[in-house]
Amino acid sequence: MDIKQLIKKIRKFFNKRNILIICAVFAAAVILAVIIPVSAKQKPVIWYVDEALEKNWGQILADYNPPSQANIVQVWDGITLPQEEGMVISFKPWVETQEIVKVFHRLSWELEHDGAHVLAVDPWMIFNKHTNPPITYERISGSGGRGVILIPGRDIEAVRAWSSRFIQEKPGSFPQGNGIWKTWESKIFDTGLFSPGMRGYDWNAVFFRLMGADQAWLYAPISKIRGYRDPRKSILEASPFPQQGGIEASMLAKILWALPVKSASGKTQKTINNVLTWLKSPEIQTVIADSMDMIPADPYGTPYDPVSLTTHRLWLTTVWIYSIYE
Repeated sequence: MDIKQLIKKIRKFFNKRNILIICAVFAAAVILAVIIPVSAKQKPVIWYVDEALEKNWGQILADYNPPSQANIVQVWDGITLPQEEGMVISFKPWVETQEIVKVFHRLSWELEHDGAHVLAVDPWMIFNKHTNPPITYERISGSGGRGVILIPGRDIEAVRAWSSRFIQEKPGSFPQGNGIWKTWESKIFDTGLFSPGMRGYDWNAVFFRLMGADQAWLYAPISKIRGYRDPRKSILEASPFPQQGGIEASMLAKILWALPVKSASGKTQKTINNVLTWLKSPEIQTVIADSMDMIPADPYGTPYDPVSLTTHRLWLTTVWIYSIYE
């Protein structure tokens, strides 16, 4: 092949169509060369979680694809806020509070408090068989009447839940100091509301009596009802804790929060913002709530069953929410 033929073939190869193809391939190679190293260098999002949430949260991240390419689940001690950017997932993200009770005003409207965002809620409700009437304020205030009020007296959480209803001065208002809570841990059994033997009851005992023939009421978190595996529980209905007519209601609830942790560098801030948007979606909040037998905080989340639906509606309309911390 002489030089003229070679030049002719080269010119034929470099026609307009082939030049466009070569340019496209080159451009793609350049883009890949830039994107791949950048992606590889993206820092993982660190999820600082309560110890009890570690396994559950890892499963949620694995199954539902958050908008972060890499995730590290790390147990948070709950004592000091992390220094490195990430997301705290906790039932108590405020390390500075020393009070047993913390009150939130219009929380279901705002879904945020001091930079933390509500993901899921575990409200306390009164549960009874649908064949029994709801409990009245008069019955709780000591006027007597038919039926039995149940309490698992061996569970300090349940004792404090009932105590809070007597300690609360008005919806959303509690006295300062923790001494009064200690007093009521014993005093609650002297109110005449509960039979003497209930001081030794556990949750199995109260559920046995709740599902029995007696007219009975149980003050419990929705998670306890959802976690109760007896198929007969479909006969249960939920109602709010009765309060004196004409005053605003309050609701006791355990709350799961997401608290973004920022740093001076802000290297992962955009990713964390995207993660927060993901966490606030009704679909993901429904997943989170269902994995913990709670209800989603978002008004468009989907409650699991009829008693969860009743509880969700009450959560959305209650002005005062309070949590008790041990």
